[in-house]
Order: sequence, then C-alpha cells, then structure tokens
Amino acid sequence: MKQTIYKVIVSTFVFAVFFWGCESTSKNTEQDHSESYYDLSDSDLSEADDVTPIVVEALEKCKEGGYKGIRFPKGTYHFYPTYAPDVYAAITNNDNGLKRTPFPIINFKDFHIDGGGSEFIFHGKMVPFIIEESTNIKVSGFNVDWEVPFFAQGTIVANNSNAKTFDVRMETPFLVDENRIYLTLEREDSPYEQKFGHRYAKQEKYHQRLGQNIIWDRSTKAPLYNHVLYSGFDNSYFFGAEALNDSTVRLTSKYRKVPPVGSVFISKGEYLYNRQNPGFRVFKSKDLLFQNINVYHAGAMGLIAERSADITLDSFNVVLREGSNRLVTTIADATHFCNCKGLITIKNCTFENMLDDATNVHGTYARVKKIIADNQVAYETYHPHQKDYFFGAKGDSVRIIDHHTLLPKSDILIIEDVKRINEKVSILSFNTSVKDIAQEFDGIDNVSWHASATIENNTIRNNRARGFLISTTRKVAIRNNYISSQMAAMRMSGDLQLWNESGPCDSLLIENNKFVNNLHGGNKQAVLLIDPEQEVVEDKDKGFYHKDIIIRNNEFYTFDAPILRAESVDGLVFESNKVIQTDAYEPLFPNEPNLKIKHCKNVTLKDNTYTLLSGANADLTIDSDLE
Repeated sequence: MKQTIYKVIVSTFVFAVFFWGCESTSKNTEQDHSESYYDLSDSDLSEADDVTPIVVEALEKCKEGGYKGIRFPKGTYHFYPTYAPDVYAAITNNDNGLKRTPFPIINFKDFHIDGGGSEFIFHGKMVPFIIEESTNIKVSGFNVDWEVPFFAQGTIVANNSNAKTFDVRMETPFLVDENRIYLTLEREDSPYEQKFGHRYAKQEKYHQRLGQNIIWDRSTKAPLYNHVLYSGFDNSYFFGAEALNDSTVRLTSKYRKVPPVGSVFISKGEYLYNRQNPGFRVFKSKDLLFQNINVYHAGAMGLIAERSADITLDSFNVVLREGSNRLVTTIADATHFCNCKGLITIKNCTFENMLDDATNVHGTYARVKKIIADNQVAYETYHPHQKDYFFGAKGDSVRIIDHHTLLPKSDILIIEDVKRINEKVSILSFNTSVKDIAQEFDGIDNVSWHASATIENNTIRNNRARGFLISTTRKVAIRNNYISSQMAAMRMSGDLQLWNESGPCDSLLIENNKFVNNLHGGNKQAVLLIDPEQEVVEDKDKGFYHKDIIIRNNEFYTFDAPILRAESVDGLVFESNKVIQTDAYEPLFPNEPNLKIKHCKNVTLKDNTYTLLSGANADLTIDSDLE
C-alpha cells in the first residue's frame, strides 16, 4: 500500500510568468532525445539570481522529451525556495513535512544530472535533491553548500567557572530574545517580511532556539577532548542568554565545566526540529550512482536513502569547504541507508566534521501494538523521526522479534496486506497465524529489506559520534578505511528501545582498516563496539544476536585501553591485528581491558600484537566469560 503522499505543486501559471529565459537546445519537441543531453549552456542560467525556476522547467522538458540527462556549464548557481515545487516527504530519521526542491527527480528513468564542476548554493529551507520512484539515475560533478548554515557557531572569548557562564563571539546569524538565544536562518526579504515576518519566524523555525550543541577544538578541527565534561547535546536549550553587544553573547551553562577560551561553541537547534533539510532524499528508487560530489553543508543528513536498492557512492564527500571558518558539515549523518536492499557501495569518499555518524546501514523494527486477529497485528512506530515510516508492503518477508531478547520468535512470515491507519499505526496481515507468537511490544523485522554493503577506501575524521554503524543480515565488507571519530569507530548494535534499528549482523568482514585515536569524547565505549541492547541475555543454547564477524589485519592507533567490546556473537574472529599505543590524548579509561567479550561462542583470538609507547611489546588484556 502506498503510504507517502506526493503533492508536487508546479503551477502552469507559475511556469508561464516566472520561468523566463528557458529554451530547449532543440526546437523540435517531437524528436527522440534519448541519446542527448539537455544543455543549459543556451539558457539564461548564468545571468539569473535564482536558477530554481529555470532548472525545474528544464527537468520537466527532459522528462517530456526523453533526454538522457541534463548538463550544467561550470559556474556558481544560487537556488532559492520561492519558486521551488514542494513535495510532502516522510523521511525516516529526519523531519517530515513539505519539502521544497529545485531537483524533483520523481518517476525518472535512465537519467544523468551532470553538474559540470559547478557550485550549487542554496538559500533557506530546501532539500536540494528529492529522488523518488526512479531507476538508473546518475548524479555527478558539483558542490552543495548553503549561504547561511543550519547551525550557530561562535568562539568562546571569556568564561567564569564560579558563575558557570561563558561569552561567545558569534560567527553566524543569531538573535537574543527573552533571555534565549536563537540561530536565524535565511528568509525571503520583502516589505511584508520586514514589517510582520518576525512574528512568524519562531513558529516556522526560521528563528530556532539553540538546543543540541557541542564544543569544538579549533586547532584539531575536531570535538573537544573529554567532551562529556561539556555535554549539552540533549538539553542545552535551557541556557540563559544575554547579549553583550551586537556580536557577543553570554551563556549560562549547565555543563560540569565551562568550555575553555578559544574553543568553539556550535549548536544545531532544538531537538526533533533540526533535521529538516537533508542534501539528498532517496526513496523507492534503484540503481543509483552519486559521483564526484562535495557536500559542504546540509541541514540534516548529507544523503538519506530509504526503501531503495543498489546504490553507489563514489567520491561523494561530506567535507569542509577549503578556506571556510565553519567547523561543521552536516547537521546529522553524512550518509544513511534504512530498509534498503541489494548492494550499497561506498568508496573513495571523505566524511568529516559531521554532527553525527559517517554512515548507518540498518533496518527498522516496527513494534507490535495489538493482536487484531489470528493473522493480523497492529504495529506502531515510536520514535518521532519514524512517523509515517514505510515499513513494508505485500509480499515482504518478516519475522517477529522478542522485545526482551531481540531474538526471533517466528519463522519467516509473508505480508499479505498493509492497512495504514495513521502516521504511527498500521495493520499487517500475514499468511499464517501469529496469535500464539506475537506479544505487545515485540518487534517486527522486515528481512526482505536488508542490504549488503561494500565500504572501502574511505576517510572518516573529526566528527561527533561514530564512524560506521552496521546492522544488516546481509554480507558486508569494510576494507581499507581510515577512521578517526569522537566515539566508537564502528558500532554493531540493534535495539527495541529508542531508534529501533534492526538487524543482526551476519557475515561482517572488517579488515585492513586504520583506526586512529577514536574515543576521545569520554564515552565509555570501545573502538569496535558490538552491543545489541538486549534487556535479557538468554543462555548460550538459546541463541545469539550477531554471528560470523571477522576482524583481521587492522591497525589500531590508540591512546586509551578499550579496543573491542563484543556481546552476543556466535562466530567472532579477532586475529592478526596490530594495536599501537599513542600519546595523542591522556587515557580516559586506562584500567579497562583491551578486549571485553561476553556471551559469545566460537571465538578466535590469535596473532594480535600490542606495541607500547616505549616500543616494547605487551599482551592485550582480555575480560571474557569464555569457557
């Protein structure tokens, strides 16, 4: 059943009045253009202050005329939301709503967008690319940025430990009002806006109260060492704010310590309202290639793909613009793949300075709300960023998951029907009875939509949170990557608590990677963290969450002790890895074991080395319940 409402609003009148200066490179619309590109060199693109209407009309002509692609002459182009069509998009792990886009790639086939090495500069609330129900799409050759970013940034110029205050010289637009500080987004100017717009800017989140925040180290361009001392990532919008002058604000902190002078305060706005503008939204599409693209900024994830198959990212970079004073790229993950299938390939990419992870490949558990009939259950999605989540369709294979153990309670079930009730609740009908199997709050895992992945030759650095999060039952290979992140370099989890991310890893290979000075944020994790969030761990005879995880021939450069924490794995290999001690930071957890292994079986630990700062060799310390 179709659960997403498309409302692409492109008025014929708007085209007639506003889409000036747009001419097809061919005067004969009856021609077959299946082998030719629509070349924008002949348009007024370079002279337009806002190229959005020109691009939207050109894409319409491409679809009508059967062009194989659209080509931009190299240049700098500005996109504004004023004349952009909008699409209602329920985007998992992001904010739902009407999204304006200059690139509505909807129901396209065999199509290439060639940016020609151009700069695409966006203004205000927009999603640059919305790709839905499309096949064999290539997007390449351009940079994505925003004139005004979706975060607040400023340098700390003074602090007072006794008063718990610190003064920030702001470097991005802001507003102080009623003892609160707001980041301010770009908004269309007009006499109406000047007179009345401020009344609505807060409600429409153009003035957004500061919320989730982090302190950055200007010298390393990474989050500040031992950041838990300055943690305000979940509740910092309770800050009091006083404007000292036009550029400096005094904030009253709830941190355990005030941030040091010279460090950089960054906030991305209120929790659950700050993921409105991803760079690329992909939904119900397949055979996609994103190549030679730099995303300098996006107001959510760089790329979010959902219910799609066979996606390749090759030199798709989320990076700081050279010469910019910004310290943040994307507001959330660089890339994210939810309920995809086929093969996800991520290669030759650099992901840096995100406010969340480099990539996350996972499914999402729906939760049993009520047993309706022998073969029917109502399911509910709980997390606010999973409203109207597209869980499954007729013919999909699913399993019932025990909400205490996260282990399967059923064999494979086939969905026969999905009836949407509202944005949180739907009714699933199965091919067989589940009345004696499913219970309220159990999970439902759509095993048809788990992806394989090849992730190789990438660089991950200077981001808040983790590198790769992998939760899929298909084969995954992680090779030849460099990862230096604030928390765990990799996490393999699974939960039925907050994000409800499935599923267990099966056949995961981690080899020939270089892990460098991860875990400097002060979170008690490990460089490689395998930690399904099971409320109850069953006896070994009753099953394990993950299986067949091989970790070999990697190099771990680390200032701290924790290297591997593994729980509930059947078939774990940790062999021929090199651990090299560094002095990049002071150890935070020096007394933790290097390897902590609980509730696992068929474990192999061999041929690993540990080199101390002195150059001497040592044995890795191990805490395990292995027999």
